[in-house]
Amino acid sequence: MKKNILFPFLLLALAMGLSASTEGGTSHIDWFNVLGKVFNSTVLFGGLILLLRKPLIQILSQKSSAIQNDIVEREKNLATTSARLLDIQQRLTKVASEVDGIKSTAEAAGRDELARLEAAGRLEAERIIALSEEEIRQRVDAAVRAVKGRIADMTIERFKNDFTRSLNDATQQRIIERNIDSCGDLDEGK
Repeated sequence: MKKNILFPFLLLALAMGLSASTEGGTSHIDWFNVLGKVFNSTVLFGGLILLLRKPLIQILSQKSSAIQNDIVEREKNLATTSARLLDIQQRLTKVASEVDGIKSTAEAAGRDELARLEAAGRLEAERIIALSEEEIRQRVDAAVRAVKGRIADMTIERFKNDFTRSLNDATQQRIIERNIDSCGDLDEGK
């Protein structure tokens, strides 16, 4: 309906435009020329509209359907991406909780291992102290024995020197007889 109303106004505007552009300022209008131009324009634009109407409508409808398909596809991609994002967020939450669990387990295991190592260290320290005390005692005992042996050797040496100086034939004879008597007592005991 709007096309039918608009068409006469366009014709009138065209006619006025042509009449204003006439030569020499005279108000003479060549209506045959105006009608020819209007007819030519009507045939040209009408033919173009008739020829291009269906392809233009098809192109526009294809473009419209392509845009609609693109919008639908993007909405699907958005929904898929949103689902993936939600899945990833859930996984990250699970990973974070697993990391916290692993961390707390590792800390507890570390504390247990530290306690075990401290207890083992205390036992080892006590064992080393006991071994050290035993070794010190053995070294002291060995040193005491060595000192006693040295004193005994020195005493024997001194006794030997004193005995050798004071030994004469009569004393030597008495020692021999005393040893013979002691040996005789041994034979009787058998």
